[in-house]
Amino acid sequence: MEDDLDLVLRYFESKESAATNPAAGSDRFATLSTDEIQGKLDAAIPPNTRRKELWAVRIFDQWFEQRHNRILHGDTTGLLVLKERHEWNACDWNYLLKMFILEVRKVDGTKYNATTLRDIFSMMQHYLQYTLKKELNLWKDAACRDARMALDAAMKEATREGLVPGTNASSPIPATLEEELWQKGRLATTSPKLLLFTLVFYLGKQFALRGGTELHGLRYSCEIQLQHEDGQELLVYCENRATKTKNAGIKRRFVPLKTVKASHTADHDRCLPCIYKLYVDKRPENCTVQNLFLVWMRSDASIQQGRWYQNAPVGRHSLDGIVRELTAPLTGVTERYTNQSLRKTCASTLHRAGFAREDIARVTGHSSTAIERYIQFDVQDHVKVSHALQSGGQSSSLSIDTEPERSVEAMEQSNVVTANPAKKMRLNINGNTNTVEIVFE
Repeated sequence: MEDDLDLVLRYFESKESAATNPAAGSDRFATLSTDEIQGKLDAAIPPNTRRKELWAVRIFDQWFEQRHNRILHGDTTGLLVLKERHEWNACDWNYLLKMFILEVRKVDGTKYNATTLRDIFSMMQHYLQYTLKKELNLWKDAACRDARMALDAAMKEATREGLVPGTNASSPIPATLEEELWQKGRLATTSPKLLLFTLVFYLGKQFALRGGTELHGLRYSCEIQLQHEDGQELLVYCENRATKTKNAGIKRRFVPLKTVKASHTADHDRCLPCIYKLYVDKRPENCTVQNLFLVWMRSDASIQQGRWYQNAPVGRHSLDGIVRELTAPLTGVTERYTNQSLRKTCASTLHRAGFAREDIARVTGHSSTAIERYIQFDVQDHVKVSHALQSGGQSSSLSIDTEPERSVEAMEQSNVVTANPAKKMRLNINGNTNTVEIVFE
């Protein structure tokens, strides 16, 4: 009973203290204006998404104005919507978007491809949800079924007519090209610029890093550190800040950040921990810049004095163009190589080595089936496929994918089938009427 009285007395004493001293604790909470709050809400939407939304809405406005004028001048092929846009209901949006998707054209009058049509439809959904604040889902609501069917029909028609979006995607870097870069001195550790370029190349390949934004965000002795485990020196990369696909928002709150470790290799020149240690030794003493990558010295006098890097960070765009600059002078290069190629090289190499997609995703940081876009065939893979088809299904090395993380490799030379004895392999045999499943322990 006395304890309860003490709690009540302390409560009223605290209330009295706050009343007599209103300034106490006034600095605890931030005070934001309406404009500042709206700015933070707007910042939650990626800039590229905002630009695409403005682009799609501008096309819709141009179409709506043109169709409105045609109806006023006697065109009877459509209905006239006289209400203000914020008053449009689900039926209005369903009708207008149905007509818009079927009639939209480029500036030159040609049709859009299927991918662009879907992007326009998606951006209109974004416009309804975030700009107009409407509780309307174009993808799911029954009232918008006609708009979805119009999009489906327009996409199929565009594909039948051969309107395929142009591919500007980067390609994985083959081992032969990497070897050529070393042979021609494009990759080396003999100068400040080449050392930084080589470090970026192998960091991107080993840790599946993205473009210039992610590289520019790396801080010295923060995301990348040298550690010792079980008597081995490892270079460890730990994601500890928001990235493009892991922004720590509501939808990505519990997506784990990746941790990748690189060990020493026999080839000292191409050993990532060795390259990193050499770069760290060349950083200026008492460097005040937190960025990992620093601007390299260009004068021979500074380099001869042992000063390789300045006390200034490399710009984001400069980092983003490193792989393009490395491969541009090479003759006979027809593929497009960018910093994103290093990420694809990591995924394709691990897949070719027999790693399961789940294990590859732990290295690349993918949290969905998007990793399939990064696993690509190289010339050797296409040669194996061609040989298998021409030889009636026989191949010198045949990989049989079974359940996730389970694989069997059959080798003709020794006629030995090796598999993980602790796992099961399922083989489905499909006949005309029945399907037989054989389970190997």
